[in-house]
Amino acid sequence: MPSFSIPFEIFFFFLFFASSHAFSSKTIPSREAEALLKWKASLPSNTQTLLSSLWGGRNHCNWTGITCNNAGSVTNMTLREYELKLSDKLHNLNFFYFPNLITLDLRNNSLYGSIPSYIGNLSNLNFLALSHNNFSGNTPLEFGLLKSLYTISLRYNSISGSIPRDIGRLSTISHIYFMRNNLTGPIPIEIS
Repeated sequence: MPSFSIPFEIFFFFLFFASSHAFSSKTIPSREAEALLKWKASLPSNTQTLLSSLWGGRNHCNWTGITCNNAGSVTNMTLREYELKLSDKLHNLNFFYFPNLITLDLRNNSLYGSIPSYIGNLSNLNFLALSHNNFSGNTPLEFGLLKSLYTISLRYNSISGSIPRDIGRLSTISHIYFMRNNLTGPIPIEIS
């Protein structure tokens, strides 16, 4: 009987590819849950206590304000109606771990600081509402990477600088709400 051998490098590559692919596709929900818990741990103690009552159980898809798809990956994060008054910098929420997020609604909180540039990692985001917070700094240029975005609301913050031109180049954008900020300069022609 003839023997058949696979070179070690090819075998190792195949084994690595198969295991890493299986590992990454199975762990997106667990990484999302871990990222949410890390964010919760960074919040003030009174908000942590309230979130602990709303985020009970092991399955993050059953937590208040979190909606998941059939694979258990977060598609909607709406934390605005629960009197949470989240008070923190948004930098502690790692957007890298939410590849399937479609809606991010954090209106009416006490979030402050700049909007992190890595928000541009949310490539499937359709709806972004960060209005009625205390955000400052410039509007991130990375908003131009959000190719699926159709609504962006940043009103009632303290955002300064100019509106990035790339927002107007987003083919799906239909609603832009930037009023009541400290913006300067003309409205880019790409938006108007």
